[in-house]
Amino acid sequence: MKIMMRPTLACLLLFSVIANSAMADGRAANAQVNPAELLKHYLPESCYQTGLYKQQKSIAGINKLLETEGSFAYACDKGLLWHTAAPLQETLVYQLQGTTHLVRADGSSQKLSGAVQRQLGQMLNHLLGGNSAYLEKTFAIVASDTGIQLTPRKKRMEKFLRHIHITRSSDAVTIRLQHQGDEYTAIRVYELQPLPSLNADQCVQLLATAPVALACAQLLTP
Repeated sequence: MKIMMRPTLACLLLFSVIANSAMADGRAANAQVNPAELLKHYLPESCYQTGLYKQQKSIAGINKLLETEGSFAYACDKGLLWHTAAPLQETLVYQLQGTTHLVRADGSSQKLSGAVQRQLGQMLNHLLGGNSAYLEKTFAIVASDTGIQLTPRKKRMEKFLRHIHITRSSDAVTIRLQHQGDEYTAIRVYELQPLPSLNADQCVQLLATAPVALACAQLLTP
């Protein structure tokens, strides 16, 4: 004959306390991981910095990825200089207020217009600068299995950007922008060098390419 053991009141109370405690700990852990903390762990934090980058871009109808590489200089009070060294030499100047210029290898400069170009410049400025206030306002930010994911809050941005996925290793940050369909842009920034300040002369010396002099002056001259 089987003897059925009934749980005692003390056991039930103990189980209830443990279960409630575990649920509370889980809620506390989730509450502690706020968007600002997530961004802090995955994005660069220096006001002034330089570094190198490699970029891959997938375009509908083209089987081969478009690959570029180069260097960049960032100043939180001025904006971003994005220099492509290969396969072509050109430099994009993303000024903080939204203006974008293309500086070619021959030194000629052209102002670029359009909402997509302006918003791309804003995103790169705020991502490389780790501007949590802008990013939290513009994106819903959640942790993923490998990093963090940013999803646009506004429908108009979704026309060219579905989400951004960011991962970080000990020496690099990878930012993947998923566009509509299967198109994406993946940017790996590495050899990040934080600086106490950044002016036009330092910019030219750090990037060490003659055509960049005009771009550095456009971005960093008072």
